[in-house]
Amino acid sequence: MLNSFALAFCQFIFLLLCALPLSSQAASTKEAPLDLSIIEQSNALRPYMTQQQRVDYIEAAQLIKQAESDIRSGRNLQTQKPSTLNPDKDLKPIHEHGKQLVKEGQAKVRSAQQQMIALLTAAQDQQINNQAVAAKKYNFEVIEQTYPIAIEQAAIQTLENCRNAGYTNIFYDGLHIITAIQSSKAAPEVHNATYDTFIQADGTQFSVKVPLGLKLVLDEATASYIFQYENASVFAGEKVALLAIEVITPGDGTEALLSVRALDLDSQQLISSVLFYIADAHQVLSPSAAAPIIAVESTTEVTNTPTTTAVVTTARTIPVSVTINDPNQLIEKLSGLANPYLFETVTTGDSTAQSILVAGLLKDTLLKNSALILIEGSYIQRSYLPVEASPDALASEATATLAITPNADHYTMIAKAHESDRALEIGTIRLNLPE
Repeated sequence: MLNSFALAFCQFIFLLLCALPLSSQAASTKEAPLDLSIIEQSNALRPYMTQQQRVDYIEAAQLIKQAESDIRSGRNLQTQKPSTLNPDKDLKPIHEHGKQLVKEGQAKVRSAQQQMIALLTAAQDQQINNQAVAAKKYNFEVIEQTYPIAIEQAAIQTLENCRNAGYTNIFYDGLHIITAIQSSKAAPEVHNATYDTFIQADGTQFSVKVPLGLKLVLDEATASYIFQYENASVFAGEKVALLAIEVITPGDGTEALLSVRALDLDSQQLISSVLFYIADAHQVLSPSAAAPIIAVESTTEVTNTPTTTAVVTTARTIPVSVTINDPNQLIEKLSGLANPYLFETVTTGDSTAQSILVAGLLKDTLLKNSALILIEGSYIQRSYLPVEASPDALASEATATLAITPNADHYTMIAKAHESDRALEIGTIRLNLPE
């Protein structure tokens, strides 16, 4: 029914656009001509109409079609001439009737056009409102916090999100540090301190467990890598969430983005995401080193001029906020598909850390503000897949990709379906650094 409705709508739009030159020229010279330019946007604005507005719009298009027919009939009557069989026939009443038909037809056309303009203007206002809501929905500021408070709050929120999603088994397998050149596991003291934080946040729930010897091994039957751990029999048939804890440092300083996520161990689906900006994460990056000394520059002249001290600071590389531009609300449309895609995020950046950072920022807001299903195959690949293994050997449930590519001052986001070459440009992502 919806398809037939849409087909009828498009047919009426086509007829209307064909008739517009005639109707606009036929408008009464005593009235100012209407601006019909918005009607050319009808296909783009139709999704923002209510059901009743669409019905009213089609009825207006039908009225124009009928009125144009009346105008043509009236003009034919006005041009009638005496026939050879009846040369004395009085044609004045016929001409007057034709004139009246044209006048009434033009009035109907103008009235219908006014109604269509009003309906499309209302739809355009709704489109602008939806865009403003979407901008507010997906754009966000990156919250700053000290590392001890950030990891504690992230642990509390993540465990709560996992339990709300029905997971009573939550695996802790360490913390990873992502720099511009490598990804590695944190030092033992950081590993243990993080585990203690999650155990304390877990309290009496006893949902945080340790998978013994968790690793990816090659399944000879499927030629794909699968997770294996020594105490797997204890959790057979139960839902298991894996914590993905990363400290991402794209620059050369000690600032970092703490990303604490949780994913389903079997399906790789993202369950929870919590982010914090850490201005100084030295206790994680260099736990055995002393507190960093702030570099200073002193200059003393021969005279008694006081010594001046200048603090040398490193430029921030992690954004203070993120702006996601989705002008056609395609994220919402993809979220509402009857057969939803399962999206893997693939980001191209200046470095590994920058790519992971951008992907983390995007996935965090998509998970919290949309119904898109996100797959964490990229995390499993960089954290567990053996170096000698081919990336294709890691089985993934993803059926589509969100490809994020950098431009001069923003990133472009494109959705690509795996089963075809179809690609849909969703919009842009802008990382806003301090001015």
